[in-house]
Amino acid sequence: MKTPTQLALALALAISLATASSAFAVDRYIATTGNDVNAGTITSPWKTIQKAANVAKAGDTVFVRAGSFKEKVQINVSGTATAPITFRNYEGEVAILDLTGVTVGNDLSAVIRIPSRNYVTVQGFEIRNYRTASETSVPCGILVDGTCAGVKLLGNKIHHIEQNNTVQGNWDANGHGIAIYGTKGITSLLISGNELSYLRLGASEALAINGNVSNFTVSNNIIHHANNIGIDAIGFEGTCPTASLDRARGGIISGNTVYAIDSSTNPAYDGNFTTGGGYRAVAGIYVDGGTAITIERNRVYDCNYGVELASEAEGGMTDAIIVRNNLIHHNHQAGLILGGYDEYRGATKNCSILNNTLYLNDTLKSYSGQIQVQFYVSNVSFKNNVIWARGDTKQILVHAPEGDSPSASQKEFGTSNTFAYNLYYCVGGSSANVSFEVFNKGAQRNYTSTTTWASSGVTKSDVGSSFVNPKLAVASPVVSSPFSAFKPATGSPAINTAQPYPAFIAAATEMDVLGGLRTKGGRVDRGAAEF
Repeated sequence: MKTPTQLALALALAISLATASSAFAVDRYIATTGNDVNAGTITSPWKTIQKAANVAKAGDTVFVRAGSFKEKVQINVSGTATAPITFRNYEGEVAILDLTGVTVGNDLSAVIRIPSRNYVTVQGFEIRNYRTASETSVPCGILVDGTCAGVKLLGNKIHHIEQNNTVQGNWDANGHGIAIYGTKGITSLLISGNELSYLRLGASEALAINGNVSNFTVSNNIIHHANNIGIDAIGFEGTCPTASLDRARGGIISGNTVYAIDSSTNPAYDGNFTTGGGYRAVAGIYVDGGTAITIERNRVYDCNYGVELASEAEGGMTDAIIVRNNLIHHNHQAGLILGGYDEYRGATKNCSILNNTLYLNDTLKSYSGQIQVQFYVSNVSFKNNVIWARGDTKQILVHAPEGDSPSASQKEFGTSNTFAYNLYYCVGGSSANVSFEVFNKGAQRNYTSTTTWASSGVTKSDVGSSFVNPKLAVASPVVSSPFSAFKPATGSPAINTAQPYPAFIAAATEMDVLGGLRTKGGRVDRGAAEF
């Protein structure tokens, strides 16, 4: 047994060893006027970011001064949990990585790559103009791959990363704004405060989290004007060779604003970059085979679809997803879409759709409703949502599974999905003429009132739901309305009526879409925002 004195000495030694790696941490400087033979100080800076990416030590901060750098950077150093390495812009200055005219390498080729490195932060860069038309090249703004822990991507602006292959229907041409490829294992990842915009992505995504990636947070990013999916958490694509680990999992997608995501201008979807004409099929936020992910407090609008939960892999699944406190409005087709797009896809199951506001989606009148359900959706709970449909279609739910030759049992909606305590509404509608369309008991059926829907046996009686004007702070918000327009107004039936009460009390850390406490007045409001 150690004496108290021995224990104190052991603790002191442990603290000393933990801090030793950062004891000699220094600030390094990069400038367009520098030279890589310099000392790397503020008065004698290096010229290339790659120089620092080769030699920086744990605890160092690499400041990149104002200017435009034409280089691809591979970070070959690691920090520690207590002494990370940070690459960032110098305070108040804009550090630009502009790759105009630089040939994109074969396969996945990034402006900044972090391969199997730990505790590295990349912050405050503008990354732009990395373009190709070759289907064998995949341009990417930032790539994290291999085995990594503690990587942070903060406050970067990434735009005009372009896959310019014009062959229609070509699913071999790809590009990414940010790509996280867990080929071995990536954990404790933070992607926050970035802006990704004006991206041509081919068959890929603006921000992709793919494979063996766990304990990740994607928060407070702005993603817009991209011709494929905004944020995608992916599994079952073979990214990680260990099949049981090949899924993005245990993550949070929170506080992001995603808009203007449209595949009609994407050649992969038979579109034209300028004139459009392609089919609209992509979501602002998508979980494709991921598991145990919370999607909360996001605003998604003016996208082909708002939020999608599905699995494109045969035999795969998306499961244990919580979608809560999101504002999903004015998307081209359904605000929320679930399930495989044909009978050969995977399943969506054991998910919770709670306290969201879905408002006037299906702007193109595609008859996809506010919620669209496809194949193999089971044990999904829809509760305490405000769902405001179009006045002309009056569609709340559309379940119309279409495939090559699915059987009736494959198409069946099933009785395991639950609707309860939702507020349904559409201007000019009533409880007697709102639409819930499902394939049920061997046939396509349309329940055209809340009463017939509740008694249909499709769901567990839709207890506690009603057709009523939720009375928003602005009577009829438009696509450009601020968040606050979607709050409940005085006298709204949404206030303090989330159920079941008193069993349903939000966690102390749970916030509404505006960042306020989810529980006020002792109870939670229905919809995404508290009064």
